[in-house]
Amino acid sequence: MTRSPLLVIALGLAACQDEVHPKAPKDVAPPADSPESIPDAPLTGSIRGVPFKLGDARVVVDHRVNYLHTDIKLSGGSSEAACGEIKPKTPTSIWLRLEGDGKIEPGVLRFEPGKPAGGWSIHYQVRDAERWTGSADGAAILRIRAATPDGLVVGDLAVCFGDGEKSCVMGTFSAPYCRVSLDEAVRGTLPVEAPPPLKSAAPSGSAAAAPADAGAEHGGPSHKP
Repeated sequence: MTRSPLLVIALGLAACQDEVHPKAPKDVAPPADSPESIPDAPLTGSIRGVPFKLGDARVVVDHRVNYLHTDIKLSGGSSEAACGEIKPKTPTSIWLRLEGDGKIEPGVLRFEPGKPAGGWSIHYQVRDAERWTGSADGAAILRIRAATPDGLVVGDLAVCFGDGEKSCVMGTFSAPYCRVSLDEAVRGTLPVEAPPPLKSAAPSGSAAAAPADAGAEHGGPSHKP
């Protein structure tokens, strides 16, 4: 059977889509009104109708040229030691990403659905059968309580995603700095023995005025490689 050129193109495009994003409803808001109303307890809630409980949190810096960013990865998986292998290999995860070489500093940041806030974005990933699904349409309040010189970040998060399934989580996290698990020679970077010095890009209170498990098997949100 001979396939038409249009069919071949369509199949090729479908093969490139490694993550499916649900259609977002018009209205979504954070599950808390203020940082003070976020429960002082580990991050919990549900994602895509499945209970979510924070099992591992870590900060990762990607130093590759043209890909520089810092991730705070909040995972439903767990590891036996800090910065160890996360199990299962494909856990549901929430990613907070700061683009560029900005430094994470204490402050409060507010996200509107689908809009970066002061260089930050928020995204979740779920492994569904043989594909990843996710949403970047999060309405959130993020408070960074502390960011230490050795890379530890302590904060509070309250977020709901506009995926039509009432995916919301809120609570606290404590994320140590972890080196990427991929080999530096493969990634094209020099070995890193300690968190690099970063320039300042602190959150300042709102998306309008505002101004991280290392490289896991899927490599983080697909909306920005």
